[in-house]
Amino acid sequence: MDALRRLVLAVALVGLLAQVLVGVLLHDVGPIASALTGPDHLGGLPPHVLLLGLLLLTVAGDLISVPVRRGEQTEELTLYEATVVVAVLLLPARDALWVPVAALALTSLVQRRDPVKSVFNIGNQAAATACLVGVVHLVSGPGEDLSWHTVVALVVGLLAFSATVLVGLTRVLALVGEDDATHVLRDGSRLALVTAVATVAMAGGGVLAAMHAPALLPFSLVPAVALLFAFRATAQAAEQRQRSSRLLALSHVLAGRVDPDEMLPAFLSQCRQAFGAEVAQALLDPAAPGGAAMTAVDDQHAGGERRASTVEELAVLRVAGVDARALSAPLPHGWTSALVAPLEADGLPLGVLVLATRDRHHPLGAADLVLHSPLATALAVALRSAAHLRRLTEATSKLQAVVDQSSDGILVLDGTGTVQLWSPALGALTGRHETEAVGRALPSLVTVQGADDGALDAFQAGASLLTPASPQATVELTLRRDDGEQRVVRCAHAGVFVDGALDRDVVIVHDVTRERQVERLKADFIATVSHELRTPVTPIKGYADLLRRKGDALGPEKRSEYLAIISDRCDHLARLVEDLLLASRISATEGHTPAQVSMGSDDLVGLVRRAGGDFGDEGGRLALVLPAHPVPVACDPVRAVQVLTNLVGNALKYSPPGSPVEVRLGVEHGRAHVDVVDGGRGIPADQLERVFEKFHRVEDSMRMTTGGTGLGLYIARQLSTAMGGTLRCTSTLGVGSTFRFTLPLATVPPAASPGPPGRPAPALTAMAPLPRSSATPPRSEHAAASQPL
Repeated sequence: MDALRRLVLAVALVGLLAQVLVGVLLHDVGPIASALTGPDHLGGLPPHVLLLGLLLLTVAGDLISVPVRRGEQTEELTLYEATVVVAVLLLPARDALWVPVAALALTSLVQRRDPVKSVFNIGNQAAATACLVGVVHLVSGPGEDLSWHTVVALVVGLLAFSATVLVGLTRVLALVGEDDATHVLRDGSRLALVTAVATVAMAGGGVLAAMHAPALLPFSLVPAVALLFAFRATAQAAEQRQRSSRLLALSHVLAGRVDPDEMLPAFLSQCRQAFGAEVAQALLDPAAPGGAAMTAVDDQHAGGERRASTVEELAVLRVAGVDARALSAPLPHGWTSALVAPLEADGLPLGVLVLATRDRHHPLGAADLVLHSPLATALAVALRSAAHLRRLTEATSKLQAVVDQSSDGILVLDGTGTVQLWSPALGALTGRHETEAVGRALPSLVTVQGADDGALDAFQAGASLLTPASPQATVELTLRRDDGEQRVVRCAHAGVFVDGALDRDVVIVHDVTRERQVERLKADFIATVSHELRTPVTPIKGYADLLRRKGDALGPEKRSEYLAIISDRCDHLARLVEDLLLASRISATEGHTPAQVSMGSDDLVGLVRRAGGDFGDEGGRLALVLPAHPVPVACDPVRAVQVLTNLVGNALKYSPPGSPVEVRLGVEHGRAHVDVVDGGRGIPADQLERVFEKFHRVEDSMRMTTGGTGLGLYIARQLSTAMGGTLRCTSTLGVGSTFRFTLPLATVPPAASPGPPGRPAPALTAMAPLPRSSATPPRSEHAAASQPL
């Protein structure tokens, strides 16, 4: 705005300087058609009357106008140039300079034009008039009347006049960014050439009529009227072409924008320009579904914005009604006329579309309503569609998030079994990506294993259970992946039927492999525990019955042997029950608190030897690699021995008879570790972590060759974790397994740990086999109910 004001002041200053310069140069020069000002013509009018008459004629010529729009600006085609030519012919040069400028100033006051625009027009026209007067008096001279020199001078002067006006106009248009200067100059120059000749003819004809036949002077206005109508028709055609291009742009806006926040500003801008309005508003009705009192505005001067509706705008909304209409009141401050049309779609009012102008000379009228109302309807439909699309997009996004994040597989099939939707979870379950699955038949993607190990049709397995009366069904299948892995899945089918035929089948696929494995493990565990409990109970009951029936007849040695066996089996039973109770306590707090241990410190070398001494004759297979000095560790000594006993017992149990089991103790990185290495059958790679789960056994439950509850390694890992240690396994099939038990080193050396009860602690030597115990050895399975390898 500051740049525009500076330009206006510069144009006004240039016009003033041009007037002064030409006025000084032509101060004493008389009129061109001096013969007309004599007593024989125009009734011998006094000079002041002639001045006043030409001033009023020029005002009238400026008031009779045809508006021509150029982008955001409006240019007016008037008879002003014709009256200026008459003034140049009839008045002295100094008077011909100021009379047109004074007439333009009077016209601006009468029409209450914008002050900035008025100053620009007066300055621009003052410079142009100075050019016209200067050129005419330079080429022609006083008293030449309408000679060839005068006609040529008038044409050249009018071209200079038009060029000066166009240069000023293009500077303004370029400054406000509305039109290209070259485009305006090209169109304006073409029009100036035509109007210059017509203006000279019209003005010259009037002057000649005044000179020779004053009675014909009124008829000289006929060409002027015809020219005015031609200008008006041309301007209307140009405006219609411009409006058509704007309407085409509006259709592109409505078709190409789906976001209301982007659609409304673009639509309002194009709509305002199409109608030549200065303000376009979309007042959104707060009573509409999901509506709020919001107004989107596009103002020619203030720009675009989206804000809360004002009290005046809400008043316009209330008086708009249901029909399109032109309003003159009540209107917001500064508006002179407005068009309002309801925004209504599907019978629901959304608000109103408002176009307004501040120019009282170019109001918006009823003729504009013919086009304004359909545009409002189109905008309402577009807004409604955009709102539907937004809700649909949000719903689709939510559904897609459910599909993408669901842990269960989601599958949608058409009536022929062709995949329409394949969720990521289903891809992970089956090993097939969505891009590979969509559009293909389900049986070609997954293989379903039947009861006889044959293949089933994955689609028909569920679809055959669906009927229009019972469109939901659940079926459990076993899938066989391409990598050979089998998965047990529960498929919940929900069919959609059209005319009695299956049109769509929505399937929720839940992986129940883990549940089925747990159920099988529980069943195996119950059978195993029953067997393990029966093992000690049977000899207890047998020897107890024998002592009850024949105890008095038995010798003391026999009775002592039978009682020792009963006592040993009772210890076995007690340890088995203790393992079950400990596993139950650990499971109850798993994931929240570690297993309860009594932390202290002890010598890990002594603990290893104590654990190895519990295996009697089997202990001869142990090869210990131990340091010669104590290794103090932070632990619960009783639980540490339990963990070590379980590891050694497992290694002895699952190694070939007579094969050695190596136990190595080392220290590194502030931690001590015990490696128990066996030469057994090994553990598959996918089972290395699962051996530490409850009830898990690597062996087939139908062909188990070793006993155990499947709780030993689970308890051992939980106890090692509770003591701040770790328990891990590495294995090679056919070679053997290594279990590493680590504990943190103690800060204070513990007292030397005693050896096994009943004998002194042996020397710690590398690869030293443990001495055999003469006592009856406990079986490894009751030591900690070990996991099978």
